[in-house]
Amino acid sequence: MLRYDPEKQAEATTLGTAGRGAPRQTKLVRPLRTTLPVWVVAWAAPAALALTTQTLRPVADGTIADGGSFGTMDGSPDHWDWTFNQSSYEGAITLRRGAPPLALEHRLVWEFDLATVAAGSPVTATLTFTIRGAPRFPADDANVHVYAYPADLLERAEDFAAGPGTLVGSRMIAPYQPATAYTLNVSAAVSAAVAGSRKVGFRFQIDPASTHEVDQAFVDALDSDPTSKPFLTVTGNMPGDANGDGDVDLGDYIVFQSCFAHPGAGYVPACAVFDADGDTNVDLSDFLEFQNRFTGRK
Repeated sequence: MLRYDPEKQAEATTLGTAGRGAPRQTKLVRPLRTTLPVWVVAWAAPAALALTTQTLRPVADGTIADGGSFGTMDGSPDHWDWTFNQSSYEGAITLRRGAPPLALEHRLVWEFDLATVAAGSPVTATLTFTIRGAPRFPADDANVHVYAYPADLLERAEDFAAGPGTLVGSRMIAPYQPATAYTLNVSAAVSAAVAGSRKVGFRFQIDPASTHEVDQAFVDALDSDPTSKPFLTVTGNMPGDANGDGDVDLGDYIVFQSCFAHPGAGYVPACAVFDADGDTNVDLSDFLEFQNRFTGRK
């Protein structure tokens, strides 16, 4: 394991003697230099950050209902189904106004485990999903809202209104619209989760401000076919992997030395791959994280 001992940052190395009684020569060794010749930086620094991309599927999901034949539509969940098997109301996103038992709302929730995300925050993340319109006529276009919320990776009724929820996007879905794939930029929500709990949830629901009598759309998800469910694509730089070969090894350590500086010194953009704590310099705290990530060549 690589270790950095500041007390040994300059040590005397014996080069040998010219003969018995001859004076010994010494040379100072500085393993981590804060100022390197221009040719070293030009040779070692990569032209761009090394990126890693991962695709994640939800680990907890389901449909939650409020109202209808299950109770009064009052903002609290009355029924839920965590199994997508093409039965009942699964995959429905519904808001139906009226008196009980007509008043009904269905919301879909999808929770993702980010524990395996190799990239450091911030990341670029997209949520991809497929929605079709409800087979209803006449009907208005359904404005489907997507909210990000702190996830616990547990399938609970409370996910119906778990918060705080942040609106990350919306899509208008027309009646009888065929299954259509959409992508939302959810970078802010996922970056915050990568830097924090490493869990994130997304809730699909009809625009709460809708005044239509009925709004509805469907996600045709199946537990037997994980590819039918929404998925996250997360892209970012893998801290420490300067040459983009998928590991943190001696080749990366050579580049790290050219980026190492005193706190507050700043760096060229190519050194950002080593800035583990995001303080715009590469210093001892970043070396400690580099040491933790050091794997050797895979």
